[in-house]
Amino acid sequence: MKINPADIERIEWVKSFKSGEKWFLKLRKQYGLKMGTQKNYALGLKRFCKYVKMNPDEIIATYKDALAKNVEAGVSDWNDNLDLFVPWAVDNYGLSRSRARDHFTAVKSFFEHNSSIGLSAKTPNVRTISLTPTLIDVIREKILSHADIHTRFIVIFLKDSGMSQDDALRLNIGDIDDLGNGFGYIKTYRAKEGVDYETWVGPNTMDALKQYLDYRKRNGGDISESAPLFVKKTKIDERLTPTLIGYMLHDLGKRAGEPLSTHRLRKTFETFLALGRVHPIILKYWMGHKVKGGKGDIEARYIIPPKNKQLEAYMEAYKHIDIAAQQLSEEERRIQATFDNLRLTGFSEEDIERYREQRGKTWRTAKELITAIRQRAGRPKPTENADCPNGKNCPVFKEIGEEELLAHLQDGWKVAHNLQNGNVIIQRD
Repeated sequence: MKINPADIERIEWVKSFKSGEKWFLKLRKQYGLKMGTQKNYALGLKRFCKYVKMNPDEIIATYKDALAKNVEAGVSDWNDNLDLFVPWAVDNYGLSRSRARDHFTAVKSFFEHNSSIGLSAKTPNVRTISLTPTLIDVIREKILSHADIHTRFIVIFLKDSGMSQDDALRLNIGDIDDLGNGFGYIKTYRAKEGVDYETWVGPNTMDALKQYLDYRKRNGGDISESAPLFVKKTKIDERLTPTLIGYMLHDLGKRAGEPLSTHRLRKTFETFLALGRVHPIILKYWMGHKVKGGKGDIEARYIIPPKNKQLEAYMEAYKHIDIAAQQLSEEERRIQATFDNLRLTGFSEEDIERYREQRGKTWRTAKELITAIRQRAGRPKPTENADCPNGKNCPVFKEIGEEELLAHLQDGWKVAHNLQNGNVIIQRD
């Protein structure tokens, strides 16, 4: 969460009062140092102070005097103050009821940590809308057809891992342990819940990761184990921010005609692995949740099975979130392979996106796409294959340099293997 100078000033203002400093120290002891929480709580308390026309220390002193005279009356009077603060905040600051409720929670916490007798005012009800998951078919057939190499990896990773936005953005490349069987393992920490947890990624992610890292390497990016897993498009060694990932997914969803966000993809993981009959406690653990009323350590030590058993459960359920190429229509698979091959030849994501936008206008099939690419490059369709005169003794594999690759791809060859010397082995069906 972004903290600006005004937020810092407000936090320091709260800490300048004995009651405010005590409040934040107790919150820190209980939850750790969370600047986002301090920012939101400080704003809520300062607005409450404006409402009652007192500073934090005056509020607590007045409250304790009221309790000394009559506990029931004192609590009731300040409950009223807190209840009436909600509509006042909505009217004076144009807040949503959800945001006003956050202010309510902050003020109630302030009383709780400064007095042995807290307020009992009931938290305001707020109508919430539960986001629906992004369907696997929608991801496969709509979302990914509009994704560049960055957003493609983001979507697939979040769909496979179920990780929250904040947890995922903290990861480094080395945090994914390649198990060698097409699956990956991640052990991490969820600050929001204060728990260690494990999760997994499948073949979709491991394949997308290889392409993503190859792209970063070709563009001079750092792909060491300590490098960020998710990076900015324009500054390829800088860690991606919550604001940017939100914008990237929103923009991708808009182009695909489907709502898309990190939370919806997390919901995809939860919903479809539940359909795969993953035990609900294990599923919560993979998402970094606590079981209601439980503790993370208890879950990890006494409920969650060993790593190999977890992997078996994930592998068994993975078919419910798999978007493997063979599940595409044959034509869609050819189109996707054409775009993947263009990336290998150095085409930019902007060039590829321009071709995508022309679908239905200048091309509809993979064959028409290749023709459009050839025409744009000024390369006519070959009438004879120099490697295969008269259709006899045609080579199936051969080694070529990168400068020859585009021409061969346009003539129907496919990349079979990348060599360490920079050349590639290509294959003809």
